[in-house]
Formats: sequence, structure tokens, C-alpha cells
Amino acid sequence: MTNPINRSPRAGADGTAPAAATTPVRVLVVEDETIVAMYLTDMLEELSYEVCGVAANAADALKIAERERPALALVDIGLAGPQDGIETAQALRERFAVGSIFMSGASDPVLLERARAAGPHGFIQKPYDERQLKTLLNNAAPQH
Repeated sequence: MTNPINRSPRAGADGTAPAAATTPVRVLVVEDETIVAMYLTDMLEELSYEVCGVAANAADALKIAERERPALALVDIGLAGPQDGIETAQALRERFAVGSIFMSGASDPVLLERARAAGPHGFIQKPYDERQLKTLLNNAAPQH
């Protein structure tokens, strides 16, 4: 005779309720270099984050954030266009309460000081170190 509890699609093999599934943290990637954005997307997905969008400029980042409501954004501070990544991150925080981790390959001390003063959750220098990125994401991401 089979135990009807074990046959429930919601029950585990031993008849107990399954562990609650965790919701992946939704991350917006704001990067104007397509190959870098693809690399980051792959890395984030391997680390069990959900990439809810990729934007190459401030306008697209804000549209995606409004629609997708990410918990966190990875933002290249050297974005091309009328708004750089620092301004984009500030707009994301002000309009949607989205925290940012800044990324940069720049070594300009003035730009780096502007980035630091903007209050990001973290900063990672290009080329990316996967362990460092994972640590920054884990520290910055809201717990789900």
C-alpha cells in the first residue's frame, strides 16, 4: 500500500514538505560593451542570480528598472552617452531604490573619486575576478 502523502507533488520523497525555494536576486547589467555584458550575464547566471535585463545606456537602464524592478545593478561607470554610469546609478537609486555595484577599467583618480562619493555597494576593477564579484554581490544583495 502506498502512502498518499508520498504521492503529493508538493511532498518530498519521505512525505515531508519540500524546503522553501529561494527567489534568485534580480540584477540589472548596465554595460555598453556587448561582449562584456554577455560575459557578466553568464557569470551572474552561474552564480544563481537572475539577470532581468541588460542596458547599454542610462535611458535603457531606467526603462528596464521601471519594468523589471531589479534588486541590484552592476553599472559600468564609463558608460557612453549623455549620462555616465555614476549618474545612471544615482538615478536608479533615486527613482527605484536600486543599489549599485560599480565596474570600471578606468584609472582616472577624479572619476574614481566621483564613483566613491556616489555611495555604491561596491566597486570592482576590470578585468573581473569572479570571486571578488561574488563576494560583492552577496554582500550587496538583499536577502530573499
